[in-house]
Amino acid sequence: MKIIMGLGAAALALALTGAGAMAQGGASMAGPSPTAGIGNHLPQGTMTQEDFNKLGDYANMSKRLTEGDKAKGKTVEDLLAEDKAKAAELAKSMPLSCSVNDAVLAAEGPATINGKEVKTHTYEVACGNGLGYFLVAVDGGTPYGFSCLAAEATRQADLAAGRKPGTVCGLGANANVENMATNALMHAGISCMVNKLRYVGTSSKANLEYNEVACLDGKGYMLVSALPGSTRPVQAITCHNAAEAGLMCKLTASGAPLVTKQTLIDALAANKVKCSTSIDKMNVIGQENTKKRYVVEFSCPEQPKGLVAFIPLEGSKSPFEAIDCKAAAKRNAVCKLTH
Repeated sequence: MKIIMGLGAAALALALTGAGAMAQGGASMAGPSPTAGIGNHLPQGTMTQEDFNKLGDYANMSKRLTEGDKAKGKTVEDLLAEDKAKAAELAKSMPLSCSVNDAVLAAEGPATINGKEVKTHTYEVACGNGLGYFLVAVDGGTPYGFSCLAAEATRQADLAAGRKPGTVCGLGANANVENMATNALMHAGISCMVNKLRYVGTSSKANLEYNEVACLDGKGYMLVSALPGSTRPVQAITCHNAAEAGLMCKLTASGAPLVTKQTLIDALAANKVKCSTSIDKMNVIGQENTKKRYVVEFSCPEQPKGLVAFIPLEGSKSPFEAIDCKAAAKRNAVCKLTH
């Protein structure tokens, strides 16, 4: 039996189809789980982060105008129009769910990809759905890209680690990631003034990205958006529904876990598992899709090495189980609290 995160509401099922899910705390589950990879927002098999950062100085628009351009009466505005047209064609070829509203050639030059030097052309784009991306055209190769939200998450991680921060988006619509997320939610039909943002991770199989947002009114959502290779529209999933699939919100109270310590204590007592009312540690790993059970790792004085409990959801006919971490690992429920 493999554990797959439950898909709960229909909207969540649509958002996570083909993406599997991610356990709280990053525990790996069966299926293509979203993984963070904050240290490097570039996809595997592309240029290195260091090489990209070297290219990342935005081209001086006035210097891009050649004497031949000037002789023909071409202006900076003409160059930007060309950038937009090329970026729109690039987004279409990937494909990517992005109607390009604005674009600029951010950088171009040689880069090493899979040991081969190639020429690249990097465009920053602002999309009609409120999101922004870096899209990279590779001469003779496969184009790729990543979001401005991922780029900002990498910058924050670099700063926290004392590293030189990487390149981030600079177009007016993209420069403030909270405003970007607010606009994206609006296009998803959600009114939310975003004041906090947390990058959760990506699903490489489904080409989706997950970001948690916290609104000024205290509500929270999981923002699901396309990466190159996906034309899926932006979606906003409530923290409650996201939690049912194991994607736990952490920024707002609306992301409170569905399984509390008391829920666990009651289940253990009802099933005569030796454990006092003092739970030392607890980690909601996720939720089974088929048997409809919460999967919870915990330890207590009577169980210092930890156990994993499978607690039936309301309406589930599956039995309660409590097994050790070694047995749980065979079901792809990996313990994180004990070793």
